[in-house]
Amino acid sequence: MKANSLIRKTKRKKLKAGKETDCAGKSISNLPEEVLEHIVSFLPIHEAIRTSILSKKWQNLWKSTPNLSFDGRDSPKRKLFMDFVERVLVLRGPSNIETFRLSCEAKDDQSRIGTWISAAVNRNVKDLYLVLSDIESSFVFPRCLFNCKTLTEFEIDMLFILKLPSSISLPCLKILSLRQVTFIDDQSTQQLFSLPNLVELEIYECNWKNLVWVTICAPKLQQLAIYESLESTPANSGGCHVRIFRTHLAHFSCCGTLSNEFCLDESSVVETFIFLNSDGDRRPRETACRSYKLLEGISSVKTLYLTTDVVDVLDHASDLLAFPLEFRNLTSLIFESDELNLHSAGFWHIIYNSPNLRSLYFSDVTFCTLQVSSFRCEVPFL
Repeated sequence: MKANSLIRKTKRKKLKAGKETDCAGKSISNLPEEVLEHIVSFLPIHEAIRTSILSKKWQNLWKSTPNLSFDGRDSPKRKLFMDFVERVLVLRGPSNIETFRLSCEAKDDQSRIGTWISAAVNRNVKDLYLVLSDIESSFVFPRCLFNCKTLTEFEIDMLFILKLPSSISLPCLKILSLRQVTFIDDQSTQQLFSLPNLVELEIYECNWKNLVWVTICAPKLQQLAIYESLESTPANSGGCHVRIFRTHLAHFSCCGTLSNEFCLDESSVVETFIFLNSDGDRRPRETACRSYKLLEGISSVKTLYLTTDVVDVLDHASDLLAFPLEFRNLTSLIFESDELNLHSAGFWHIIYNSPNLRSLYFSDVTFCTLQVSSFRCEVPFL
């Protein structure tokens, strides 16, 4: 009798637990469709699609997912990955896309990829990230991409020639990141760099060899970062002359060998990083002139980070130092990496012409035989 009683109690508990689970499932499904769509939107797209088996109500929820991210770089079955992307874009219907990320090998699917980009643009994409490899030289972005009225953030990481249309209209674009691309001509590149609402611009290891003179004139630009590629400009080339005109930057970074010339004209900047790599420099006089011109354009800077090469190379154009570089707003000066020659005319020129300098900081700098990993000096008398 006791055994039968225990069995009945166990069955009742299991039945009760099953009902509670069923009720919990029903209670989630009873939520408004907008709430369920919002929940599904946080899932990766392949997980979002799996929710369609839960019930009829869930069957089409994934189709409204606004954020699509596809990464096939480590996929062992490339064709299956490409077919999956295609099916998702076809089946999800006309609902808007907020974010579209695609990382894969392009190979012989370049026209297919162009169609996907067009689909994202036609669905009012806001954030577009493209990391593509194995691209043929004939690849061209669909024209509609550069006339997208909703695009606010655009990142390209592609080793290819960026062919731009003669007319570019991206009125909402605020953040632009270009990595490894080769620019094709001055005019179209300048259009891209001078968009009316651009706030952040990153140009990372791009190839400038086809350019002669380009102006960056984006009135709302606040952050500009330029990282030169060591192989982007032929040794016998004068590089590109880049004029940064009428900008009010909070942050400016310039890193490389100054194989291109950068100057700020009628511009202001609060914080600047200039990291010069002059190892094996075969054109020290030209590099010195370009360093001087770059420093001259950032005279309004408040915080300045320099590699020691920047001041050392100025000694190759000592005649220019007869014309003072004035840093009246500079309060913090930070030197980073390598050996600093305290007899450098360039070093003392900057120190003496910074009347409001309050903090001088050395990070991982060698003074002759003295190794300094970190040292700060307060200079209230300057």
